[in-house]
Amino acid sequence: MSSRPSRSSTPPPAPAPASIALLTLFALLASIVGSVAVSSFPRAPAVSFRVLVYSGAAHGPGDTIRAGVDAVRELGARNGFGVEATDDPAVFEDARLARFHAIVFNNTAGAPESDDGLDEKGRAALQKYVRAGGGWVGLHDASDGAGDWDWYQGLVGATLDRSAPVQAGRVEVLDRAHPSTVALPDLWERTEDWHSWRTGPSTAVHTLARIRLRDGITGLDEGVDHPWSWCQDYDGGRSWSTAGGHAPSAFHEEDFLAHLLGGIEWAAGTKPGDCTATRAGSFQRTRLATGGPGDPVDVAVAPDRRVFVARRTGELEVVDQRTTKVSTALDLAYSPETAARSDGLTGLTLDPRFAENHWLYLLRSDASGERLFLSRFTAGPDTVDPASEKRLLTLPGRRSRDSPPPTGSLAFDREGSLYAATGDITLPLNAGGPHDLRGAILRITPQDDGTYTVPAGNLFGPGTPGTRPEIYATGMRNPFRFTVDPVSGVVLATDTRPDGTVGYFRITGAGQIGSPFCSGGLPRGAADCTPRAGGAPDASGPGGGITMSGPVYDYDAGSLHRTEFPEYFAGKWLAYDPAARRFTALSFMREDRRFTDPRFGPVSAGELHSVYGVFEHMVWNTPTAAVFGPDGALYVVDAGQDDGTGGDEEGSGVFRIDHVGLGGLPGAAVTADRDNGSAPLTVAFTGAGSGLPGDVPVTYAWDFDGDGGTDSTEANPSYTYRTEGRFTARLTVTGPEGTTAVAGQDITVGNNRPRITVRRPADGGLFRPGDTVGFTVDVSDEEDGRGTPVDCSRILVRAGTGRPGALSPLPRSRGCRGSIVTEAGDIPRSGRYRVTMRYTDEGGPDAPELTGSASLTLRTAFQEAEDFTSTGGAHGGAVAGNRTGASGGRALTEIEDGDWIAFDPLHLGGIRSVTVGATPCGLGGTVEFRAGSPDGPLLGSLRVPGARDGGGDVTPTAALRSPGRSDRLYVVFTDAAWNSEKPDLFAVDWLRFHGPGDGTGGS
Repeated sequence: MSSRPSRSSTPPPAPAPASIALLTLFALLASIVGSVAVSSFPRAPAVSFRVLVYSGAAHGPGDTIRAGVDAVRELGARNGFGVEATDDPAVFEDARLARFHAIVFNNTAGAPESDDGLDEKGRAALQKYVRAGGGWVGLHDASDGAGDWDWYQGLVGATLDRSAPVQAGRVEVLDRAHPSTVALPDLWERTEDWHSWRTGPSTAVHTLARIRLRDGITGLDEGVDHPWSWCQDYDGGRSWSTAGGHAPSAFHEEDFLAHLLGGIEWAAGTKPGDCTATRAGSFQRTRLATGGPGDPVDVAVAPDRRVFVARRTGELEVVDQRTTKVSTALDLAYSPETAARSDGLTGLTLDPRFAENHWLYLLRSDASGERLFLSRFTAGPDTVDPASEKRLLTLPGRRSRDSPPPTGSLAFDREGSLYAATGDITLPLNAGGPHDLRGAILRITPQDDGTYTVPAGNLFGPGTPGTRPEIYATGMRNPFRFTVDPVSGVVLATDTRPDGTVGYFRITGAGQIGSPFCSGGLPRGAADCTPRAGGAPDASGPGGGITMSGPVYDYDAGSLHRTEFPEYFAGKWLAYDPAARRFTALSFMREDRRFTDPRFGPVSAGELHSVYGVFEHMVWNTPTAAVFGPDGALYVVDAGQDDGTGGDEEGSGVFRIDHVGLGGLPGAAVTADRDNGSAPLTVAFTGAGSGLPGDVPVTYAWDFDGDGGTDSTEANPSYTYRTEGRFTARLTVTGPEGTTAVAGQDITVGNNRPRITVRRPADGGLFRPGDTVGFTVDVSDEEDGRGTPVDCSRILVRAGTGRPGALSPLPRSRGCRGSIVTEAGDIPRSGRYRVTMRYTDEGGPDAPELTGSASLTLRTAFQEAEDFTSTGGAHGGAVAGNRTGASGGRALTEIEDGDWIAFDPLHLGGIRSVTVGATPCGLGGTVEFRAGSPDGPLLGSLRVPGARDGGGDVTPTAALRSPGRSDRLYVVFTDAAWNSEKPDLFAVDWLRFHGPGDGTGGS
């Protein structure tokens, strides 16, 4: 129950009849006295709310404390709220606190009674006050102290570690919508004693502003979270903090006073403001559809919230969010050979007037891969008419058979112009020139008749000799993923450079694009961008570690969708890294800015302001496309663990991310013990994983056959399908407030999924770049007949490490064999690569075709030590650290007795020995190779000497024996003489395995 006075809805009791005359007399006298008072004295203005300023046991100087009190009083006088100030902890009593809407801790903390702070009763009163909905404001040193009170530290959100000396620095204002930061400059120059936090607040609170570390503020901890102001809804109340206010002068700055005023008004509940936008758990991810035929590359959302998904293999799917039904609207029927070449369907966007004309645009290759088409199609509710195709542009083929799988990109601007890009990975030397549409961003204006015009302002004017007027911007290496800001019309693109560094481009007009905001680790503006390890691309992801340009959020204040992204994200650019499996948000300067400190040069509007991670609590596999829908939610396609190369890839799917703030939507999850088989087919379903946290009651409604009715309300029902065909079993979960979530599972009746078994190579097998790796697969399919030879042309092989050759049938076997020619020279020497084989059967008269898949990992025979799968040991394991001169720029350090690294999986078939590149910079020790566990069978060992004068790196070699199976290989570092008083053993740079391995190349 709230202790704050509230307006009662119950009228006061009526007076007794005998007292009516007396009350009338009193009322007459009161009116006379009141009229005299009004005419004689000015009436005090009514206050909208009341604030208590508490300065007891303050840490700051007296003049700072007095300035803080005076500032809040002045703000109250200007803005119509009452202020009372005290340093007496006795004020922390239930009845006295109930008079206030917010309490300001003025450079003081909830110190214990022994430090002239709050006694047990006072602490209980503050806790009760906040739990009843009260607001709390912390100024500067409010986070210093009360280390014995966990609840208070949670209220503040951070624990002060130490302060840097007073000096000039700048604050990056991240939230441009909250009342405490809405009026502040994007980069705010201040002179402060800057705080380093022992416990950073970012995971639990919403960061409003943070310290710009790149300004070189002396005394700050590098690499540590440095929020400067934040807010949170905490334990029933509201908490707002700022690290500003160290000196009296701060309370005379209009910007700081506006900052403080907004914080007080928000904490008091009189000004709205979202404080969940960057708090972990404020966003909820819902899977809309599971994996499919393979390789999802792009996504678009219609005004009616239908989700269109483009797959490189040629299928265009439609997901109905109301029913979870997934329909194949269009199938371009690419052959496995075409899809394996990394061509196929690569780009998708909807016409700005899609609700009226139902037009969508696809970027795709023809069957030969020699040409690219930019085509318009007309969509129905769940189909796309192939005959409606209008080809706007035809481009020459863009890449060789050996190229990695890039993608194309299409986007409209607010003027109705269509932008297109195809990337520039394996183009001939003359590509990307003024007469070549590849390797550039194009801009055209589609016309209703299926043609296009060229808008004014492109790079080359119509009729310019030797040029194509469709070219808008060129000069980047891989502009295959970009976005258009829906408000400003600015084109935003990411680009991976040949040295592996990532560039972020903001293109405001046609031209030859120059340097990005960051390149080679030398940033311009405020980009937090550095090159990948050793300046080399990350080989574990598709395309060598490519950062993708995601959407820019256009906030709709009039939206009725309760789960739309908050205004905090308005204008922010989302980017995502499929290899690192993460999302980041980028902001730009809104205005030019100059600074008084000579260290800080001027910045211009449009320069990159800040970069930081978002959705960090979500685990991704390979995010490949992201767009905002008309409901303000973010839609993401994840290609799954197989890098989008197989059928029914594990972890792949289409996801919707909703902003749920402090609440949550009920989760819906469907698991079935089988999803295919002959009729009659009995399927056991479970809704495990559905519901709300804390065992909040929910209801279940199952529709197994897709007729719209409810077939079961159990949590874990079963159902028997007696008719052949494909059905979508749908589960609707409803929470106590009527919020719902829907999940579905496709069930195929009348067909059994084919099974693929890879006989060779072994999972975790080793090869050298340039080797030819042979493979053999067996296919088992009940409907196609056990004695019928396999149609090897129906098997699609996708390999991130090279080009698969043609498959041939195995004699007297339902299997096929082929080979992969691995790339020589164009890939990093160290890496692991996924190889996937998928086979699609022929289906039946009433049952759709099904795809079976299998995958394995191949590794290069040369492995950087830091490419380990896991590390551990009695002392925490090895650390991969930057090291000048090391291969790849990194090496294993902090190696102590019993530490280990593991490579999983790894197969040593054909491997005879291993060489280790190490630096004898410590005590020295033994390197053991063991199978399955750190104390598993010993396969070989070698000795690394201790540190020696003038000694360089060493490369000892050990004979290896194979355990005869794919297993986890443990590399264990030992020296029984080591103890915590002695140096580390040594540093390890790389490992090289010798022998034929799984390739046919020489050793």
